[in-house]
Amino acid sequence: DRDPAAAKRLDAVRAELSAIAERIAMPAENLLQPDTVRRLAWSPPERADAASVAEHLRGHHARAWQVELTAGRLAEALRRTTTTV
Repeated sequence: DRDPAAAKRLDAVRAELSAIAERIAMPAENLLQPDTVRRLAWSPPERADAASVAEHLRGHHARAWQVELTAGRLAEALRRTTTTV
């Protein structure tokens, strides 16, 4: 309620993460820590590109394989939810 834009980003990122997790038959919370996902949605990198998202994930202790599987698709999810004025 306090930040509808962040909530929208969180929904999009969670949906993308769930799709990736389903594809590799792994629980989403094992693919990325829920706190890392929330922080990404609430404070996304200024540039929502794969490299910036990867840096954010590594900064929250995501392993290389996790970053490789998720950064690009999570960046796309963030870009889809960004509104321009």
